[in-house]
Amino acid sequence: MSIASDAQLGNASPDESPPGAEVVASSVGNSITDAEAEAEAAVDVANDASPPPTYAPEDEEEEVSIEDVYNPHNLTMDELEKFLYEWEEEAAPYVTEYFDERTMHKLRTGETDDNAEEEDNTVAEEAASAESESNGWMHRLRSKMTYDDGSKTRVEFKKGATKYLTLSDDAAHVVEFYAPWCPHCQHYKWEYVEVAAEVLRRAISPVKFHAVSCDVHYAICSTYNVHGFPTILGWKQGESTAIRGIEMNEEYNIEADTVGEMLGLDMAHEAVELYDADVDDDVTKAKRLKTMKEQARKATKLKKSWHEHTPHTHNDRYHDAALSLTFAVKSQLFQTKTDDGKMDPKRKRALVDFLNLLDWATPQSWSTRTSLIKNLQWKVEADALMNRGDVESLIDEDVTRHRSSGAEEVWGYVDRGRSGWAVFGQKQDELAKDDKHWTKACTHSQPAKGFTCGLWNLFHILTIGSSKVDHELYGFHRGYFVSPHHVAETIRNFVAYFFSCDVCRTNFLTMYDNCGHDHCHRLKSEIAMSPAEGSDSAFELALWLWEVHNSVNARLMEEAAQRQNREVTHEELLASKFPTKKMCPSCWLDANMTKWDNRSVFQFLDAWFWPNNEPTNLQFKAVIAGELEERLLADEDVGLSKNGQALNAPPFRHSGHGSGFVLICILAAVSLLFIATLQKKVRDRRKKFVDSRYVKKKQSCLR
Repeated sequence: MSIASDAQLGNASPDESPPGAEVVASSVGNSITDAEAEAEAAVDVANDASPPPTYAPEDEEEEVSIEDVYNPHNLTMDELEKFLYEWEEEAAPYVTEYFDERTMHKLRTGETDDNAEEEDNTVAEEAASAESESNGWMHRLRSKMTYDDGSKTRVEFKKGATKYLTLSDDAAHVVEFYAPWCPHCQHYKWEYVEVAAEVLRRAISPVKFHAVSCDVHYAICSTYNVHGFPTILGWKQGESTAIRGIEMNEEYNIEADTVGEMLGLDMAHEAVELYDADVDDDVTKAKRLKTMKEQARKATKLKKSWHEHTPHTHNDRYHDAALSLTFAVKSQLFQTKTDDGKMDPKRKRALVDFLNLLDWATPQSWSTRTSLIKNLQWKVEADALMNRGDVESLIDEDVTRHRSSGAEEVWGYVDRGRSGWAVFGQKQDELAKDDKHWTKACTHSQPAKGFTCGLWNLFHILTIGSSKVDHELYGFHRGYFVSPHHVAETIRNFVAYFFSCDVCRTNFLTMYDNCGHDHCHRLKSEIAMSPAEGSDSAFELALWLWEVHNSVNARLMEEAAQRQNREVTHEELLASKFPTKKMCPSCWLDANMTKWDNRSVFQFLDAWFWPNNEPTNLQFKAVIAGELEERLLADEDVGLSKNGQALNAPPFRHSGHGSGFVLICILAAVSLLFIATLQKKVRDRRKKFVDSRYVKKKQSCLR
């Protein structure tokens, strides 16, 4: 996308002269005689025999055909002229025109917009107005433009029928009210698109951008008391559109950070360069230094309070994890589709692998695993989900089923009947009170936040669960890849396809694909033949993800300080690390928290993210009992397991194993055929040898 250049807006740059400027310059310069002019003209013709260039008039525009423009709703050219964004293909991914079939029916039939035409005149006068060339209220809207104050075209709406926007409550919304004939709106169009693109690139919280043409939706614009074009209103996630939203461009045009602050969005931030503040006197410098220290102190205190003083239980963490899982799936599964409207194969493969991982690496007592995840597994595999509505219906049904069962626990619980218990000597109270919202432990009282926190919880749960021998055996028996490397690859691919924040996704993938925190050497692709529970190799994956998470926390703390134009303090970096020394004194081996004890950290993570005394179902116990003895007695030299999984498999990007399993089976069949052929040759050679000995012995007897 690009904003109109100076030339497009009719402003020539200082270094360029428009056609004919030389003529103007000569007319105001020193006068010359006619003879001299004729002589110079003759020289010019002699030096340049080519015809002079011709310029098309600037006011002539090439006629645009309806077939040449982006037109998803098959509107006529007259109908397209009532919109600014509907026919802009470059704007479509970021800004959505508020549009419905009922609206187009009114435009095509000349029907007025829900009694917006009602005035104090007679019915006859009203009918005449509706039949006028200016199409009634649209003409009056233009005629009531009062003045141009430099930032908006001011208008006056006559109050008519009340009509509110119909927007979803699962996201924040930014809405631009405009008129297609308004010069300010025309110039601001691509700036609004760029702001939307930047917010969507960095947004972690769900947010949508809309545009409302007041030439089409007169009653809506009147209801929200739009007093100038363009007017931008915003609604926080969950807010009712029955009230007027936050006006975001009353005094100045909006920017991405402004949108995030006004709507309380959880947004990724990027590193910025510090600049020298214009400070001359010592008093101002002292005040600046005091402000910086206070900012650092507040940031340190706030981060520590999130870790140490916000109470929550295992049920809260698993509830947040379940919400983040469902949000990622429903918002991203159908972002890209095949030509026949089905799920993108790569996106589907990444989700199937992740659901398989959830099947074997999460607690057997997790309610979401035994219901929603199982349903998603077979429906995704069978292509039974066709759109986002199908996914949302599946999720809503699971929440409704949980609530109708009479369960006291919040949806996504893992420990039944536990409202609170002591963790590390501190009584923890359950925070989750709403089945469809993240807890305060993740949102920190900011409702739009919580997604990334819940997703980190889910990833930590998976790395802890995959380190447990019984869960590894269960996954191995089900035919899944269960090595630490394959678990990390599965998480990586899920982030690649299901993390909506471009900045966050890019940061994680860049870290992983460049062997961040040495995972290429730390995480093995092999499966331990005799795993000793509690050994260092058993929890290397959990420690690796923990290091990644802490490095992200430190980077975010640094970026927050940079936005305040200051360097991050040592205390802030210590506060960003989890767990704090107060939470786990034995985890850290030095005062600067640069060295840690692996076993203590793993024990802390295990207690924090895994339920106490996890119960197992009969199927799980049967799998473990039937597989354990066979696993421990296996020969270390065997290259293939009973389900075809390579014990020394090389690293690979995609963890789907359908084609790999077939290949291994083919190799195994070829190997067996080769062995059988070799054995037959050996038998034939032995038979030939025995027969030759018998013949020789018989010949000696005859002599």
